[in-house]
Amino acid sequence: DLMASGAMREAVNLGRLVPKDLSIVGFDDIKMSELLIPALTTIRNDTRALGQLALDTLVSMIESGEAETKPAPLRVELVVREST
Repeated sequence: DLMASGAMREAVNLGRLVPKDLSIVGFDDIKMSELLIPALTTIRNDTRALGQLALDTLVSMIESGEAETKPAPLRVELVVREST
């Protein structure tokens, strides 16, 4: 989201209108995203689930002695706001 907000600012500096000329989407859904003008469309991820997955993966790696991990999808949510 921080990078996306910087991209929105630069778009304005270049005379572009968001979202008329350019759609911008961030990732993380930080609080600031909804306060930007226009409010930033973003991807919200479940940080608690991500932390739990990281812990479970680490424990599994320690117990098994294996360094390989399997891909583990996490649910994310598109939060549509004004930047798209």
